[in-house]
Amino acid sequence: MRRARSVLRCAAAALATFAAAPSLLRAQDTPPDLSGVWQGRLTNVPALPGAAPVNVTVEIGPLPAADGGCTPWRTVYVEGGTVRQVKDYRLCRGSGAEDLYLDEGDGTRLVARWIGEVLVLPFKVGDALVVSSIRLRGVFLEEEILTVQDRPAVQGVQPLVPRSIQRLVLRRRPI
Repeated sequence: MRRARSVLRCAAAALATFAAAPSLLRAQDTPPDLSGVWQGRLTNVPALPGAAPVNVTVEIGPLPAADGGCTPWRTVYVEGGTVRQVKDYRLCRGSGAEDLYLDEGDGTRLVARWIGEVLVLPFKVGDALVVSSIRLRGVFLEEEILTVQDRPAVQGVQPLVPRSIQRLVLRRRPI
């Protein structure tokens, strides 16, 4: 019990440090260039039994440089040579470089923020908390989507049960 309290105090101190120094979490000065056509594969962890491989193509326009601007963010999922899903979204800029959102086109807008070199999009749907993290890692564009079973808030620490990770590893297609 003492060890758990000690860990909680350390975690609280770390959070207080970040809260006191917002520049550590601010949007980076120059976001990475995500524009282009990216191709690769989707992996689910844990793997779905009997699931066929899913190839993915993501087309991203240049990041919006001005307030009110949007850029295409289109994702196509192909399974067994057949297109299974197309997501025609737009990454938009509201008021200022830190005010970003993913417009799903049906009235749904997911808040997006650069934290360091990672574009983070957290949201809830049903009983799930979902956090998407998108980053360039060398020549690869990686998106990792963590899904966690959500619970009502309580005082103190609320353990949550992780459900799955969906991972996209994509390589920019040459022009």
